[in-house]
Amino acid sequence: MPLESSLLKNIKVLYVEDEEEILEQMLFFLKKRVGKLIVAQNGKEGLEAFKEDRPDIIISDLKMPIMDGLSMAREIRKISDVPIIITTAFSDKEIILKAVDVGIENYIVKPIDARELTEVLRKTAIKVLKDKGRLLAVRNKVLTKEDKIGIEEQIKNAIGKFIKDRTGKGPQNIKAFIHSNVLEIEVLGTLTRMEKTLLELDKNKSIIKYNREILYRDHEEQMKEIIKEYLIWDIKLDSIEVDLSDDKTLLKFEIY
Repeated sequence: MPLESSLLKNIKVLYVEDEEEILEQMLFFLKKRVGKLIVAQNGKEGLEAFKEDRPDIIISDLKMPIMDGLSMAREIRKISDVPIIITTAFSDKEIILKAVDVGIENYIVKPIDARELTEVLRKTAIKVLKDKGRLLAVRNKVLTKEDKIGIEEQIKNAIGKFIKDRTGKGPQNIKAFIHSNVLEIEVLGTLTRMEKTLLELDKNKSIIKYNREILYRDHEEQMKEIIKEYLIWDIKLDSIEVDLSDDKTLLKFEIY
């Protein structure tokens, strides 16, 4: 699943609609895309569902029995600034102005265009997740913390296997960390028994350090191919820092 599509899987949506046919179509559409979907069939039910479930985004029809979409929105605005997207069969300026006064995030004219709704939801989800501190930016793309942790874990495991295949010894520990436009991979405990023995003589330190650096430099393209299986951006190896005293190597990749 593309990272930006998976954003919606982190969102809880309340959908309020009284027309059965439209409701069925939208249920089929939304259930596949959002993390959790709550349904109500008029503004009164929608208000009660909001108070009980506290969704991240509300999508509501405008004209409904018992309580319409604007009346529901006014009541919700007394207790929350949750984004509300109105769907309406009318492109009426007066109605739209009233919606703006109530603090409606956006509106979509029926019949609902799936691509338009997806884009509105995506932009709204980005805003919601940023406000909650659950969204991170890398270059001009966005990903959730869950996505980031998952990618870091996959890269960590893949690079650990790569090192073991090349040296015959897997790292004692390895960490991957994405921040801003940098991917850092910290590798701990990779020195072989022979290397540790050689390090007892100071004259061998520069040779072992050089060999470690060459290992990563010579296999830069292979490491990039491994990492690109999990990361959607292009990268290049920026620096290699080898600390033999702590048996630690820090690889820094630039994301661009």
